[in-house]
Amino acid sequence: MSGVKRLIIAEDRNVFFLLNERIKCKTLDKIMPKITHIGGPYFTVLSCLLLILFGKNSVKISAIQALTTLTSSHLVVQVLKRICTRPRPYMVLPEANTFKYLLRDYSFPSGHATAIFSLAVSFSFFFPDLTIVLVSLAILVSLSRIYMGLHYPSDVIIGSTVGILFSYITHMYGLMLPIL
Repeated sequence: MSGVKRLIIAEDRNVFFLLNERIKCKTLDKIMPKITHIGGPYFTVLSCLLLILFGKNSVKISAIQALTTLTSSHLVVQVLKRICTRPRPYMVLPEANTFKYLLRDYSFPSGHATAIFSLAVSFSFFFPDLTIVLVSLAILVSLSRIYMGLHYPSDVIIGSTVGILFSYITHMYGLMLPIL
């Protein structure tokens, strides 16, 4: 293993333990498991579908574009998970703090980070006044994944990058699922 790769892995673990262990407290133990679900499939897909069904004009179009981004980015995430096969941190690091939401699939990249950034950036293109709130929420969801012992920082960085990139491509090229 090269020196650069060892350094990246060591720093990934250092930041993981900073967010998973050193800031651990009862308040975050209650909040983070709730926040993490905002990036999950039920919330992300359902919010897009509800906005498509009940939204008008730019709300409906933004939701279709967000759902397109969500769908396409997750195809890439699933391929990367199967190629990289990185175990989740709690499976490798016995001292990692975990919660009852233990997952058995692969860690890299984070699907929750991809999903929440897909939505945050997609909606930010249409509603720029909400960008700070949406991106802040996306960052919080991503941090929750590390706090809960489910992902390394590099998992959420790459997941968020995939979500941002797919949002940009979808928006710039006007790509949309044929829902209308």
